[in-house]
Amino acid sequence: MTTKSQDGYRALLGLKQPRRLALACIPADFSDWLDYAAVVALLVYTWGQGPVVLAIFALALTLPYVLVGPILAVFVDRAPLVRVLFITNLGRALATLAFAFTGSPFVLLALVFARGCIDSAFTPARQGALQATTPDHLVGAAQGMHQAINQTSKIAGPAIGGLLLAFWPAQGVFLFNAALSFVAVAIILTLKVPERPEPATPPGTFLKEAMAGLSEFKRSRRLLIALIFSACAYFAFFLYDALIALLAAGFGFNETAYGFSISASGLGGLLGALIAGRLAQSRPMLSMSLAAVIAGSITIAIALAALFGANIPLILFLVVLGFMGGATAFMLVPYRTIVQTETPPDRIARVFASGEAVITCAMLSAPLIGSAIATRFGTGAAFLVGGALVVLLGLVTLASTRRP
Repeated sequence: MTTKSQDGYRALLGLKQPRRLALACIPADFSDWLDYAAVVALLVYTWGQGPVVLAIFALALTLPYVLVGPILAVFVDRAPLVRVLFITNLGRALATLAFAFTGSPFVLLALVFARGCIDSAFTPARQGALQATTPDHLVGAAQGMHQAINQTSKIAGPAIGGLLLAFWPAQGVFLFNAALSFVAVAIILTLKVPERPEPATPPGTFLKEAMAGLSEFKRSRRLLIALIFSACAYFAFFLYDALIALLAAGFGFNETAYGFSISASGLGGLLGALIAGRLAQSRPMLSMSLAAVIAGSITIAIALAALFGANIPLILFLVVLGFMGGATAFMLVPYRTIVQTETPPDRIARVFASGEAVITCAMLSAPLIGSAIATRFGTGAAFLVGGALVVLLGLVTLASTRRP
């Protein structure tokens, strides 16, 4: 039996290859978000584009994980992981470098989509490398640490990019971001990942190989429950995620307070990832279920306050947003831990990519539904429906995992 000190982040960082993988993922993850503000500034302020182009930009960021990721994962599962990590980061660096030399919004959007396609192969390869280099008892800590790195990049990346725009043109931010990907490439060259065992079954047709990721969810009941839980949870979250500004305005908070609320949500996500990495290793489904019940109940409470016109202090609003952000990470880390422990090494990339595609599809369908609910019944109603769904999801999952 391992001691608490052996199960923590200190033990994980004491291992050379997991430490190098995490170090490489810092610039890699930041490169995903650093130029977000620069792309938006270029589209809106320089080229005068409107909401249609911004909607296409949002699709260019997300659709690669649905359309391309599961296909590229077939090659990721067959190729040496270090080679895939090297090629994908080099490809992202070159795509970002090309951002600086385009003069057309639609060429820029095509490059954003292309970089997303490359990233859709990098992310499953990272999961494969994490599985191959991390001892079983530290998988939860590894998932928590990598989610914390990713969450930090989402918080700080656009903020740093916006700050750089005060001194540099957008093209300068793109060049700086490309350099970050080259840093990740340099670190990956020092990484050593053990060879994966040969697959137990011979390769079939390409379509059969691509579908093997989804087939794995049918093989494992635990894996299937975790995927259904995550997809439903993210659907519920995104019913109201885009409406936080309207909720803040409804309570009488100004733009500055809204900015603080986004920071509180991001900080909650960071802390939730780190805590989940320590707690979710032994009973991940229980962690997910309890987090859903608690977070959903808090969301219902803030929704009822909005619907009945109650006045709440700003500090309480920020705490609630922090809990909501933390709940998201607290459900994602156990899900990825289950994927790691339930999936054979020869198909980890396909299982991970297929799961991400399902979750992303659920996310993409939610904002329009949430907007319709808010338009018809008020902003608080969207939060109420989302919170109720999360509580119900937690209770149903808790009951299903107790069945033999």
